[in-house]
Amino acid sequence: MAKISHNQIVERKCESNMEKMDAPEGKTHRHRGKFTEGLLDNELILKTLMIKPGQTLLDAGCGNGYMSKVFSKAVSQSGKVIALDPDQYFIQGLKNETAGTNIEAIEGDISKPTQLNALSVDLIYISTVLHAFSPQQMQGFLQEVKRLLKPDAQLAIVEIEKKETPFGPPLKLRYSPEELKEIVPLKPGDTVQVGNHFYMQIFQNR
Repeated sequence: MAKISHNQIVERKCESNMEKMDAPEGKTHRHRGKFTEGLLDNELILKTLMIKPGQTLLDAGCGNGYMSKVFSKAVSQSGKVIALDPDQYFIQGLKNETAGTNIEAIEGDISKPTQLNALSVDLIYISTVLHAFSPQQMQGFLQEVKRLLKPDAQLAIVEIEKKETPFGPPLKLRYSPEELKEIVPLKPGDTVQVGNHFYMQIFQNR
């Protein structure tokens, strides 16, 4: 019986998760929050974003909230993490799990106006979500980002590289860093490789 390499195991796991994540056009990616768990370099993400105690972070499209928990430790009890997702099941589970912590789980859609206060967020983090947005949703997302970010605050977008990969949506739905820089009305910063086939593009609200 042929042996399966570690990379093959990871790729098969990715393919299985991506089948769950990529819903038919017009449908919500109900499992996207689980997809990148274990596949991204969380320490590199924290170091690159220079997250500090006391900050307010928004994990947009948080899914099961695994990155919200990572961010929660980084901002400490003096900070706050807002975990936002339209999936009621994920949000209710996260509320139950994180009651009494600095994580506030909210059911909501970042591509629409939210209940959050303007100019209240130091960082918006959104991972493997944008490729599912329609043009109208993208415009709504960008408007809400501008409304929520404090001056000099950051937007961090994690996406799958726009090239042939063992998993992922069709290439026509993906964004390259260069395309994001053309679309997002913020000052572009670093592009960082944060996992096999994943990059993070950073923007600053200036």
